[in-house]
Amino acid sequence: MSAQFLDEDARKAFKSAIETIEASSGVEVVVAMRQRSSTYFHANLAVGAIVAFAGLAAMLFVDYPFSLSAILFDPFLVGAGAAGLVHWIPQLKRWLTRPSTRRRHVRTAARATFVERGVHNTRDRSGLLVYISWLEQEIELVADSGIEAAWTLDEVDAASRELTRTMRDGGAAVAKALASLAPKLALTIPRRELDVNELPDAIDEASP
Repeated sequence: MSAQFLDEDARKAFKSAIETIEASSGVEVVVAMRQRSSTYFHANLAVGAIVAFAGLAAMLFVDYPFSLSAILFDPFLVGAGAAGLVHWIPQLKRWLTRPSTRRRHVRTAARATFVERGVHNTRDRSGLLVYISWLEQEIELVADSGIEAAWTLDEVDAASRELTRTMRDGGAAVAKALASLAPKLALTIPRRELDVNELPDAIDEASP
């Protein structure tokens, strides 16, 4: 599904959005796409335990003579298989995790990516990370100190929520919403004649 989100039209739209923002302001935009921001292993454990318990209950109460070894081992093997299957069902992990927990993991991962990808290394501290986390269906903006001086944290959070709301409409819609931030960012950090492109414009799709 994330491949459909970042289809050819979306990639072109993100390229255009980055160019629009950087042509009208001194902001350096980096877009990072991640499959997930945490393993959410508790979801695997919960599903595995439920399936194992259900399997054990069925073997104990159905009218069929199971061997003692089957009763001892089979429910746990089935549970382990179910736990492993959850890895391939991101919607299930999302449903089994509280929104506040998902949000906390996305924010932590976004801030780590901000540092790892060197978004803080611009001359005027004008880097802006657009962090997209597919499993959680969340987008987090991380702005460097040069932007935060004029763009408050509440405004950054509001912009993050607006971008998140557009995820259901696809990557091109997110890119369009991102481009709409250009006028605000131009007022925040006006572009100067000697400004140069300091950070890569290509979408960062590294694995978490």
